Amino acid sequence: MALHTQLPIYKVAYDLLDVSIDLTRNMPRDIKQALGAKLRQECIEMLVLIFRANVARDKRRFIDDLLERLQVAELLLRLSHDKRFISNRQYARAIELTNQIGRQANGWRRHSASSPVA
Repeated sequence: MALHTQLPIYKVAYDLLDVSIDLTRNMPRDIKQALGAKLRQECIEMLVLIFRANVARDKRRFIDDLLERLQVAELLLRLSHDKRFISNRQYARAIELTNQIGRQANGWRRHSASSPVA
């Protein structure tokens, strides 16, 4: 079992957290406290779920939770973009990262579904 901080999915999720912190920096105060805080919290939860999936025998539950958190983060990013709190370039970068996380998580889920749980 690899150290969770060395997993490619963890590195991309960490990059998404870093991007989300930068995105929320210039949001209006009330939006930063509501939308920005929720976005950052979802990113942190994704990192925790990656750790939990990495150490668990049955990874599917944690990966499913990870994909749900990813959907929430994508929704918050889209809303931020639609309301013009973040630029097109910032949105494109964040969505690129969420797509990478989604592909890796779905691959991890398929792999763990084909592996017997001991």
